[in-house]
Amino acid sequence: MYNYSIKKFVFGILILAFFTLILSSCQKEKSLSDQIMRTIDDECGLGKVCDISLEEITTFKWDKVVIFQVGSSSKEISDALGFKYEGSTDLMSGLIFALDNKIVYEEMIPYQTERPNNLQVFIDKKANEPNNVVLNFNDAKMKGNKDQVDDITYYSISVNK
Repeated sequence: MYNYSIKKFVFGILILAFFTLILSSCQKEKSLSDQIMRTIDDECGLGKVCDISLEEITTFKWDKVVIFQVGSSSKEISDALGFKYEGSTDLMSGLIFALDNKIVYEEMIPYQTERPNNLQVFIDKKANEPNNVVLNFNDAKMKGNKDQVDDITYYSISVNK
């Protein structure tokens, strides 16, 4: 009877460990875009603009970020980073974080023409300027906004040059 109780206890522990492992592997790590949208939800609310600090929402080390909107070329991003960038930027916006002239995190945000319901990036710039902006760790601030049109929620960030 004593051995049966021990076997039952060990079996229960193994089942619990198995389900814990399954659940932890199924949880999707939130992207930086998701974190930015959650910050906009918490800080801005609907129809309002608020400041977002990348320093406060990133969990990795970096010293500069290149934020770019649709229309940026790899050459423009390379010039902004100060070293060669070989990624594709076709119909993409994104954020590229660097530390000591190496990319430490990169997030591409596809442009969706039909239903742009993901995060949208806007750079306030003049006509002949590149479609990106470089921010240092200490001054990486953006404006966040959330609007709703026809029951569709639109999130956007904007950065001034």
